[in-house]
Amino acid sequence: MERWSESQIEGTLDRDDEPTFRVVIIYEDGSTGRRAKLFYERLVHELEDKCVFSLQLWSFQVLAIPEIRKSAADSIAQADFVIFSLHGEAGLPARMRSWIETWPRQIFDRDPMLIALVDKSMARGGRNDLTLVRGLRRRSPCTCCGIIR
Repeated sequence: MERWSESQIEGTLDRDDEPTFRVVIIYEDGSTGRRAKLFYERLVHELEDKCVFSLQLWSFQVLAIPEIRKSAADSIAQADFVIFSLHGEAGLPARMRSWIETWPRQIFDRDPMLIALVDKSMARGGRNDLTLVRGLRRRSPCTCCGIIR
């Protein structure tokens, strides 16, 4: 069952002949959310004449609620791009880590592009959170997984 807002659907009605890309952003906090949104806006700017985009945003804080995680998983299951933005300093909450580790089995049937946006200092240090994202790439059928620092 798809969970895309009416405004997203209405925006695509007049552009039926163009492909629609569904993007989901999962972010740690306000600054990582802004970084991911900026990345998304650059992507849209480059491709806006060729395709239609829809966006859903999910924060770690909101994803702490089990019912919300279920809705987010449903959205991710329909996504073409999953942008994961984090600092990596404090590590992922245990529930978030467990949930992410279930992705390859549950939601990657569509072969989405997984994009990880991490702080430079954490990316260089090989933190566990970055290792988790790299592990998703190995275990999932993602055609492309970028780790952007």
